[in-house]
Amino acid sequence: MNFNETEGIILEGFTGKILDVDLTEGEINKRDLSETMAEAFLGGRGLAAAIMYKELDPEVDPLSPGNILIFMTGPAVGTSLPSTHRSDFTTKSPLTNSYLCSSAGGFFGPELKFAGYDGIIIRGKAENPVYISIMDEEVELRDAEELWGKLTDETELAIRNELKDSRIRVASIGPAGENLSKISNIVSDSRTWGRGGSGAVMGSKNLKAIAVRGHSDVEVFDERGLSELVQDLRERYQEDPETGEEFPKWGTHQFVDPINEAGMFPTRNYQEGKFEGAEKLNASSLRDSIVERSTACYSCPIGCGKLSMISEGPYADTVVDGPEYETLWAFGPQCGVDDPAAIAAANLWCDQYGLDTISAGSTIAFAMECFEEGLISTEDTDGLELRFGDHEVYRELLSKMAKREGFGDVLADGTLAAANEIGGNSEDFAMQVKGLEIPAYDPRGAWGMALAYATACRGGCHLKAWTISAEVLSEDYDRFETDGKAELVFKLQNERSAVDSIGVCVMAGRVVGIEEMVEIMNLTTGMNFTPEKLIQAGERIYNLERLLATREGINREDDDLPPRIFNEVLKEGPPKNVKLKKETFEKMIDEYYEIRGWNENGVPTKEKLEELRINEILGD
Repeated sequence: MNFNETEGIILEGFTGKILDVDLTEGEINKRDLSETMAEAFLGGRGLAAAIMYKELDPEVDPLSPGNILIFMTGPAVGTSLPSTHRSDFTTKSPLTNSYLCSSAGGFFGPELKFAGYDGIIIRGKAENPVYISIMDEEVELRDAEELWGKLTDETELAIRNELKDSRIRVASIGPAGENLSKISNIVSDSRTWGRGGSGAVMGSKNLKAIAVRGHSDVEVFDERGLSELVQDLRERYQEDPETGEEFPKWGTHQFVDPINEAGMFPTRNYQEGKFEGAEKLNASSLRDSIVERSTACYSCPIGCGKLSMISEGPYADTVVDGPEYETLWAFGPQCGVDDPAAIAAANLWCDQYGLDTISAGSTIAFAMECFEEGLISTEDTDGLELRFGDHEVYRELLSKMAKREGFGDVLADGTLAAANEIGGNSEDFAMQVKGLEIPAYDPRGAWGMALAYATACRGGCHLKAWTISAEVLSEDYDRFETDGKAELVFKLQNERSAVDSIGVCVMAGRVVGIEEMVEIMNLTTGMNFTPEKLIQAGERIYNLERLLATREGINREDDDLPPRIFNEVLKEGPPKNVKLKKETFEKMIDEYYEIRGWNENGVPTKEKLEELRINEILGD
C-alpha cells in the first residue's frame, strides 16, 4: 500500500494529510494518508513505525542526513475527548542505534491537528540552522541562525515574538541537541519527548524547532455519540478516586512512598532499593515545600502535572513544571539527594538545555559511583568531586554535558558510552538496557518489570508495559515469581501500543479501558473496531517495532538486564536477599518469546507475520 495513495474518502478523526519536509532540498510536500494504513496501524506510534519500516535504510547512521524523524498524532488527538494529547517522535536512535519512539503530552500534537496535519516526516539536513513554521496551510522553512545556541524556553519565546502570536506551539532543541548529545530531547511547553536522543537527530539536521498554529476543528464521524461519551468519561473521571482525587492532588509523586516501602526505589545507582530520605520527597512533603499548583495537558481533567517554585536558598527563583516521579528519582535517590529544591532546579536545567532527565540523572549517578570506586578522579572530572548526595555539582555538570565541555563530553552520550570510555568494571553497573538507561523501579523487586525492561523495543523502558500496578500496587501477582509474567507483559505491551497510537494518555487507564478505546475509535473514525481487532492492531504494531529493532541487529542477547541485577541482592524491604537468577530470567524470556510467536532469537516468525498481515499490508 502506497502512503501517497488517495482513496477519495474523508478520514474522520484524521486530517488525512502528512507533511513531508526535505531539509536538504528545501522542499515541503503534503502526502495523503490511506484508510488502509490508518486502520491497520491506528495512528501515531503505529503509523510512524510503518513509515520507518518502509522508508528508512536500516544501515543508516542515526546522525546522518539519511535518517528520518517522524512526528505523528493519533485520531483522538485534538478532539473533545479527555486526555487526548499524546504524540510521538519516531526515528533511529543515536543512543541505541535502533528503533526509537518517544511520546509526550501537552499541546503541540493537538495544535498540529488543528493546522490540518496528522504528522510530519523530516528528511535530509539543512545547510544552515532553520525551523519549520506551520501556520495552517502556510508551511515554510525559516532562518534559525539567531536561535542556535538558545535554551528551549528562550527559543519558544523568540519564535512567538517573531511570528507575533503568543499561542503558537513550539517543539525545540536546546544546546544538548545542537551538540548531538545522545541523551538530548525535544521540548515543548515543558513537555518532553525525552528518551533515546531524538534531540540529537534534530540537531544533526540543523533543525532548531518546529512551530505550529492551527485554526480548524478535528472532524469526527459521530459528533453526537462522541459528545455523549465525553460527558460520560468526564463524570467517571470525577467519580474515580485516582483520577478524581489522588492524581489531581498528588500527581505522580504519590508513587514515592509505596515504591520505597516495596524496597524497589533505586538508590545510589541501583546499589540499594530503599532511600533513607524518601520522606523528604514524598507527595505531602513536596506539596509543603515546593509544589505551587497543578498543571494539565490539552483536554485533561486530571491535571497530574505539578508546578514547583523555589523562593529562597541556593536555588531561589526556580520555576519548573515538575519534577515528575521519574525525574524526582533520577536526581534524588539515584544520586543520593534528598533536597527537593535541588531536584527541581536540575529538572529546569535539563528542560532548558534539552536533556532527558532520566538518562542525565542516571548518567551522573553512574559517574558518582565511578568516582567513589576510584575509577575516575578530579583529574578526569575537571576538579569536580562527584559523590553521592552532592547536588551542588548538578548545574556545572549538566552545562558541561549539554555543551560537550571537559568531562561533560564523556557523559553526554549516556552511561554505556561513558562506561566504554572509563573502562574497568564500570559496565557492570551501567544501568541500561540496549543502551537506554532504565528508570525508577528496581526489577529485583518486581520480576514482571524485569521482563518488561528487557523486551521493550526501544531499550530499558517502563511505559510500554507498566507491571507495577499488577505486581506492587495490588496483590494480583506474586512479584517474586515468574508465573503469568510473560502473559502479563505480552498483554500490556499490546494494549499500550494501541492506546499510544490512538493518542490517549496512560493516566486515563483507570477510566479508559479497551472497551472505551473501541468506542473512541469507532465514534471518532467510523471504523468498525471490536476489542479483539483493536488488540490485534496493538500486537501488529509491537511486532513491527520488533522487526525494526531486529533488522538493526537487536536479538536475544540484547533482551537482557545489567549484571548488577543478577549479581547483587537488595538488603532491605520485601526484596531483601531475594535473588533474580539469570536462569530464571531466561526461562521468562523463553516463555515470552513463545507467547509472542517469535523464534528462539527473538525474531517474529513467518507464521506470526502472516497472522498479523504485516507484509500483506505493507506490500512486502
